[in-house]
Amino acid sequence: IGTIMSQNQTPLRGRPKKLDRNLILQSALMEYWTKGPSNVSINDICKLTGASKPGVYREFSNDDGLKKSALETYQTLAVQPLLDILYSDKPVSETIDAAISFITQDRKSMGVPNGCLLVMMTAQSEQLGSSTLEELNRIRANLFTAYFSWVKRAKLEGGFSDLETNETALYLENQHIGAMRMQREGISNETIANVLNFAFKMAFAKKPKPLLN
Repeated sequence: IGTIMSQNQTPLRGRPKKLDRNLILQSALMEYWTKGPSNVSINDICKLTGASKPGVYREFSNDDGLKKSALETYQTLAVQPLLDILYSDKPVSETIDAAISFITQDRKSMGVPNGCLLVMMTAQSEQLGSSTLEELNRIRANLFTAYFSWVKRAKLEGGFSDLETNETALYLENQHIGAMRMQREGISNETIANVLNFAFKMAFAKKPKPLLN
């Protein structure tokens, strides 16, 4: 992550820019993820990183710009891997196992908070700026589309046969959201995995073929 000044761009006057964009983004992301986006200010990020407030504003324009950039980083780190799993061409049973394994990773060993920033931002959406809200809606739409596409493929294997594709995708997405809430509440990943395994595989259960007379 970084910015590149073109050869024709006129440098800013005054003191040279001394701001670590990666540090700001990583710190903001972790603070939003841990405490909730509405509970963290630019002043908090400046105190945490030692960056100047004018410098942060020059880099991200405002609080909305910083939150949007942090959310973009979150999408790359925490959402795209799940999208890759859902769009894979593996059998549905393997995709279910891979998705559950990803959702219930040991966050402590990875050094990241429990829960999901998308869920937290959605709960606080009325307090988000327009750019952050637009990015949030875009990511959530992409996630739903991935679930929708996966359900359509699963039907080719005989799963979800009695269920509407749209409703099934919503059901699976909300099982994921519920899992993130449980994780945030301190419920063990083993228990969450068992719940997801039951919910996903029961929904996918293939309809038995009718007996011939």
